[in-house]
Amino acid sequence: MKLGAIDVGTNSCRMLIVDYHQGRYQELKQGLITTRLGEGVARTGLLKEEAIERALKAIKDFLREMRKAGVEKVTLVGTSALRDVKNAGELTARLEQETGNKLKIISGREEARLIYTGVSIDLTGDDFLIIDIGGGSTEFIWQEAKQVVFKSLNIGAVRMTEGYISDPVKPVDNAELKVLKEAVNDKLTQLINNHSFRAIGLGGTITTLAAIDLEMQEYESVKIHRYKLTRDKVKEILARLSKLSLDERKEIPGLQPERADIIIAGTMILQTIMEKFQLVEITISEHGILYGIIREMG
Repeated sequence: MKLGAIDVGTNSCRMLIVDYHQGRYQELKQGLITTRLGEGVARTGLLKEEAIERALKAIKDFLREMRKAGVEKVTLVGTSALRDVKNAGELTARLEQETGNKLKIISGREEARLIYTGVSIDLTGDDFLIIDIGGGSTEFIWQEAKQVVFKSLNIGAVRMTEGYISDPVKPVDNAELKVLKEAVNDKLTQLINNHSFRAIGLGGTITTLAAIDLEMQEYESVKIHRYKLTRDKVKEILARLSKLSLDERKEIPGLQPERADIIIAGTMILQTIMEKFQLVEITISEHGILYGIIREMG
């Protein structure tokens, strides 16, 4: 049976198609379209009409691909930007009216739980800290007293860029970076302290940093999955990126031009997390929320 999942996120819309048979999953296709659905949400609490149009087009494109591929069951979920706004119904109602598909808006805790379900495909041990940096929020999953803990914080690459970087087109100075770091640290006080973790990272920011480190001309998921990214390398990349203009960032191998305006904030989020938890390195997983959705469908 062919199964499909679509994640409608703050920065991008992503798709996964798999062939499911007797408990086994064969990945057939992934897709990503940058929609910037969360544009301006932190300031207004509303989705912009043009952002809704971008997201609708992306979802329809993915649904069309799924029909061509013979997908029999599809699940769509919406995350941070949609749960933060007052007019999410404008998108969900239009989508159902125009395609017949329902989009379920999930809580931060549910998002974290689905991420854990996806990562669990190849997760071992109980000393893990799973970190998924998205456009609007960052999810954290760890185990404590034999219980898996799920936490979602409103620190994401789009949200923090709009809130703390005055002009993403220009290089970002040390004063703005300092304020951004303090804002992230302030949110991180909600998390546990003094624990030894084996870190696993997901999401566009973290996979992009790995692609930059590998100087990828074209993104290759197989090389990103299980890649180890060090804290020193993250700091080095942040120092490099912050000195560049938006146009210069767009020329960096491994960095999608559509992500160049938000990558500095995203990198600062990761660097601050790694410093707080004294993480020397983070192992990257490509088995995130989309795999979690698929596993619960199969």
